[in-house]
Amino acid sequence: MNRIINGLMPKNSPPLIMARVLIVGAGLAGLSAAIDASANGHHVVVLERTKTVGGKGTSQNKEGFSLTFGPHLIDKKGPFWQLCRRLSKRKPANSSIRLDKIEILGHGMIRPRGNIPKVIENRRALKSKDTNHHVVRSASFLSSWDSNNTTRIDALSKSKLLVSNEGWIGLAGRLAAALDEIGVLIECGVKVESLHDYGVKLKNGKKVEADVVILACGLNGARKLLTDTYPNRSKEILTNPSRTTASIIELGLDSKPLRDRQAIIDTENNTAVIDYVAIQSLLSTHGSHLSAITVGGLSGDIGETKFSSSEERMQFLENFIDSQAGGWREHIVTDLRQDKITIHEYCDNEIDGFAFSDVGIILAGAWVKSDYILADAAVDSGRTAGKNIGKAQH
Repeated sequence: MNRIINGLMPKNSPPLIMARVLIVGAGLAGLSAAIDASANGHHVVVLERTKTVGGKGTSQNKEGFSLTFGPHLIDKKGPFWQLCRRLSKRKPANSSIRLDKIEILGHGMIRPRGNIPKVIENRRALKSKDTNHHVVRSASFLSSWDSNNTTRIDALSKSKLLVSNEGWIGLAGRLAAALDEIGVLIECGVKVESLHDYGVKLKNGKKVEADVVILACGLNGARKLLTDTYPNRSKEILTNPSRTTASIIELGLDSKPLRDRQAIIDTENNTAVIDYVAIQSLLSTHGSHLSAITVGGLSGDIGETKFSSSEERMQFLENFIDSQAGGWREHIVTDLRQDKITIHEYCDNEIDGFAFSDVGIILAGAWVKSDYILADAAVDSGRTAGKNIGKAQH
């Protein structure tokens, strides 16, 4: 077994009974679950519905720019970054976003140069976590996309939120490469149709046997599979699912319209734009990579309804970029736009990843109970699932 993967196995761990583990979904949760399940001696197969691995952690390389599905800053102390670092002798380069280069519309920089009283005031506000203060609301939005996660606010305040020189595709690729090295099979373009006592049945009619199934296919995907097989129980556990969506625009430009700013936040309208190249110069030798987002505001999203459609929200986002990065349309090298993507998924109650373990099923994903959010929650729940296969073995 690969030395680094083997090193993930807990020291002095008790002997395990090898299980056939089938993981549905090759996003960050599924890949992380596969790594730890393999490290603990289980036989693992991963099935992915789409043609690529990585889920929301994937990206598209176009004209030298790695375009992603919305902006995201990585917590240096979080499970995702720590796992990526452990999976290779070559450590990924990184740079942290700087408070003196983050502008809050109408209020200036979070850490304005040459204005000591303002610096002290904003520092005290961040330490207090008082969401009535505009700096705290802005830091919360930029770090967690309206989830008010104090851990990530602290990470931003301490310059621990970073951008990697490898981009999302490189980091997710580290997980997939580690699995490939130890021979874990990842099959893409395969849709799981239903759950059964023997394992799963695919859309093409093929049956795949497994002792334990890990559902790492998103809340909606897992809920559909579970409801078809365990309707009453699923309704009781996965109560009132809801989500927050966003519109995103990714731009590779041959200019630097944000000048010396790394991020601009419009807190009142849940909108922001980040320049990845301004944070991590190794991502491009010229120009800028802007990642802009407007969160929520649609009917069905949590919170106030501000837009009649995702198209209207997208137009608002374009107008925001116009106001902050004038002339960007004349400098587009490549772009990627998504009218509506899901960034947070919820149920009324916290979902225990082992709520269905008595029938050989474990849940993993950012929507499963975790001390983290976003990518870190996905990796944390995946690793927890992979380390605890025995809880679902019968």
